[in-house]
Amino acid sequence: MKVGFILCLVIFISFSTNLFAQETSGNLEGRVTDTTGIPLSGVNISIQSESLQGIRRTITNDDGYFRLFSLPVGNYIIRISIVGYLDVLIDDVQISLGKTNNLGEVKLEPHTINLPEVTVSGEKQIIDPTSTNYGGNLNSKDFSQLPIDRNYKNIVTLLPHANASYYGDEANIGGGTGFENKYFVDGAEVTDPLFGASGTNLPYNFIQEVELKSGGYDVSTRSSLGGLINVVTKSGTNDFHGSVFGFYSTNSFNEDTKSGLFDVKHGVFSNYDAGFGIGGPIIRDELWFYTAYNPIYTRRDVDIPAYGVLQDKKLIHSFAAKLNWRASDNLNFVFTSTGDPSEHHGVGNDVGIQPDSVTNPDMYLQDINEGGFNFSLTGIYNPGQDFILEGSISTVNRYGKFLPATETGSTEVFYNDNLNRIWEGGPPITRDASRYSTIGKIAGTVFLNEHTLNAGIEYKINDVDFKLDLRRVDRTPVFFQETIFKAFGEVSNQIPSFFIQDTWRVLKQLTINAGVRWETQTVYGTNGDAAQKLSIPLQPRAGFVFLIDDKGTQRIFGSYGRFAQEFGIFNSLGNHSDNGYYGEIQYANDPRLGFAGGDTIVFRQNIIRAEVEGLRGQYYDEFSLGYEILIGWNTKLSVQGLYRTLQEAIDDAYIASENRLQFGNPGRGIFSEWPRPQRDYSALIISIERRLAERFNFLVSYVLSRHFGNYEGLYNAFGHGANPNHNFSFNDLNTSREN
Repeated sequence: MKVGFILCLVIFISFSTNLFAQETSGNLEGRVTDTTGIPLSGVNISIQSESLQGIRRTITNDDGYFRLFSLPVGNYIIRISIVGYLDVLIDDVQISLGKTNNLGEVKLEPHTINLPEVTVSGEKQIIDPTSTNYGGNLNSKDFSQLPIDRNYKNIVTLLPHANASYYGDEANIGGGTGFENKYFVDGAEVTDPLFGASGTNLPYNFIQEVELKSGGYDVSTRSSLGGLINVVTKSGTNDFHGSVFGFYSTNSFNEDTKSGLFDVKHGVFSNYDAGFGIGGPIIRDELWFYTAYNPIYTRRDVDIPAYGVLQDKKLIHSFAAKLNWRASDNLNFVFTSTGDPSEHHGVGNDVGIQPDSVTNPDMYLQDINEGGFNFSLTGIYNPGQDFILEGSISTVNRYGKFLPATETGSTEVFYNDNLNRIWEGGPPITRDASRYSTIGKIAGTVFLNEHTLNAGIEYKINDVDFKLDLRRVDRTPVFFQETIFKAFGEVSNQIPSFFIQDTWRVLKQLTINAGVRWETQTVYGTNGDAAQKLSIPLQPRAGFVFLIDDKGTQRIFGSYGRFAQEFGIFNSLGNHSDNGYYGEIQYANDPRLGFAGGDTIVFRQNIIRAEVEGLRGQYYDEFSLGYEILIGWNTKLSVQGLYRTLQEAIDDAYIASENRLQFGNPGRGIFSEWPRPQRDYSALIISIERRLAERFNFLVSYVLSRHFGNYEGLYNAFGHGANPNHNFSFNDLNTSREN
């Protein structure tokens, strides 16, 4: 069924579709009147840009309003003309990712003779007249000149609400952990479906603009408990353009040239890379290309006890490619491919508590292959002034192989002598997890006078095909214990969803938007049958924008929304797999020398656990209220307050009667004795931003926030646990009650 559904989407897209506009583009609107303020209908609006193939046109409605959606990011020139009035040319109009630029009210002067057109500058800070989402945007001109990490996922920490994490879970946004964010590149969600952690890595040299949505967004956007990080890569134009770049950094001139296994981030390293990007026309105004490649090489020295310094080396092949095709005046397609496959000779990547000595270094040495490839096909079909048909299909393929790097590591079992704190043998764990995420979308937008209706469907499939093999021998003062764990198979999570929304211009200066998103989640086990269903509440979202003056230089805006997080498929590897087993065997002598006299203490065949009845999905409710004002021509002051409260969480707890961990909703069902999860986030945000000036721009923000409750999130910062929905705070009932 799922294959048939995706196939239908592909067929549909091949005729008429594109990606949702708010994910890869921006919008433009305005109102045209005469000098007395009377609206003019039928006024011709034409726009052009180096980012746009050809010229886009529309006309004003009876009230003088015009709207243009799904515009590529960039600077535009807008021509406004009608017989009997002087033409107006507006240049330097900035279209930003996920934002609506409002030109305000443009007044046309009547004329009876042929006079030159009037040229005005549209270069000003944007007050969005329709959107209630908050976060921020950074384009390539902003971050290319700053001394920052070249990974776009860290660039967003320059924006309000996003903070750098030092626990390895990327940026923390709006009170959420890094495992609660979602990442999009050219409209394709590249979030790793296994853990829900960050996905594809790309250097900022490939990127045109980065958008952070911290909250307040509408129902057409798939949500998360944290924030949404949206990236658009560069595109071709009618002119050939390109760049060559290179970077090198090292701390090898420091006096101490070695690092221990626990100091890999502080030891000696050498990082260097070089790359290029080039774009241009294949057919002018019809077919453009852009391609970029950046190999990134990192090396660090790791000191292994008694064996000296070994090199940890990694090579990442980052790339991006894009084709923009204008098939006709009202039909456009975009094909994008990005990726970050890597080859890593790792030293000490899976090391636990460091021993006093090792008899061989092979347990530290692994060949690691990670990364992946992403593909997306997008387009837009605009058959008339009042209707847009949109859609997309994308696939994300990621993998992670951790294998022994030596023959000794492949053939000898890991041995831990707890008496003498000595290690020997190979790595204790080998694993291979291939992850696939396929998403199909179809949506339509209809303009009905003062209403903009938007509705669509979406189907997402997360698949993980995994193999895990653990074998180790531990020596204790009394006995030797061999532990064996094997698991393999394919599990998936299927997520259909539907949304509908109305944006209503109630008055000239008041816009209200309201909509609802429906979705459900079904997890399928390794036997191919449905193993767990999650009940996701309806996600209503509503907001308003009130423009205080006719010029659109001030606004009051507010929103309410419910935002859900999908269930991480990592939890299904142990709960929805019937392939493999777990065993603990005790011996009087070292079992590596012979298996005689073994006593099996624990043996469990992997099974697909019974469905947790009434399991609810993870979600929170949010309220926000804000005020923005333009100060001068390029500077915006913003003050906003918001409140988020977690309504539901999924976590595991220890079931004493069955001697195992079980996941569920704390405070409900089988966990009704446990306390309800609480995570309340309130914040006051003050920011001053100067944009689009020629010589000097800035962003200054201050966030006063309070994070309160008993639930940290999908990433357990207290225990540095990278396993989502396994928060230590809820494992023990008595401790949970105290906290």
